[in-house]
Amino acid sequence: MTKTLDLLKPAVRPLLNLLFVLACLVVLWLVVLEVSDVSPLVVRRPSDVLDFLVGDEGASANRAAVLHPLWQTLLDAGIGFVAGLAAATTVATATYLSRGVEAATMPVAMIVRTVPLVALAPIITLVFGNGFATVAVMSGIVVFFPALVTISYGLRSVTAQMSDVVHVYGGSTWDVLRRVAYPTAVPSVFAAIRISVPGAVTGALIAEFYTTPDSVGKAINQALALYQYDLVWALLVVVTLVSVVLYMVAQLCESLVLTRFGLSADR
Repeated sequence: MTKTLDLLKPAVRPLLNLLFVLACLVVLWLVVLEVSDVSPLVVRRPSDVLDFLVGDEGASANRAAVLHPLWQTLLDAGIGFVAGLAAATTVATATYLSRGVEAATMPVAMIVRTVPLVALAPIITLVFGNGFATVAVMSGIVVFFPALVTISYGLRSVTAQMSDVVHVYGGSTWDVLRRVAYPTAVPSVFAAIRISVPGAVTGALIAEFYTTPDSVGKAINQALALYQYDLVWALLVVVTLVSVVLYMVAQLCESLVLTRFGLSADR
C-alpha cells in the first residue's frame, strides 16, 4: 500500500494543476463574456458548448465534426513536436561540443525566431507545398527555438569540476557529454517538452489556416464563413482542453521520471 501511494504521489500535483487550470479557464471565459460588448449571436457560454457536444439531438454528429479534424491536428502537431525536439537536441549537442557551432547557429536562430510565424506561413507554403509537410514544418519551428535554448542551458549547466573528474579518469569530451551533460540536462529536456507540447499545437493550427483540409484550423475557417458559431466555439474549447491535458501529461511524466532518478521535481 505504501509503495502504491509513493508511486501515485507524483501524479497528485499535475492532477490538481489540471483541475485548477480548467476552473480558471471557465471563470475567465465567463468574466470576459460579462465585461465585453460582444453580440450574443456570436458568443457561446460553457453550457452552450456542453449542450452542443452532449445535450443536443445531433450531439453525436457535432462530436464527429469536432473530433475528426482534431485527430488530423494532433497528428500534425505530433510530427512537428518530434521533429522540432529532435532537431533542437541535435543542435544543442553540437553547440555544446563546439563553440563555433554555437556562434554560428544561435544568432541565426534568434533572428528567425523574431519573425512572426504568420508571416512565415505563406513562404513555407510556397516552399513545401499546400499539404502535410508545411504543417509539420510550421509546428516544428514553434517547437525548435524554445527547446533549443532550454536544452542548451541544461547542457551548459555542467560545472568545470564535474568535467574535470571525467577527464582525470581518462574520459573524453564525448564521455562528459554522455555521462554528465545529458543526465544533468534531463530537467531542462522535460521543461522543453512541457513548453513544446502546446507550442506544437499552436504551430499546427496556424499552418492549417493556409493548408491541410480536414483539420481544426481549416474547420474553424469554414465554420466562420458559414456562421456556425457553435462549431467554432466547440473546436476552440476542445483543442484548448487537449493542449492543457497534454501539458499536464508531460508534467506528470516529468514528475515520475525525476522522482524515479532522485532528482527534484518540485515547482
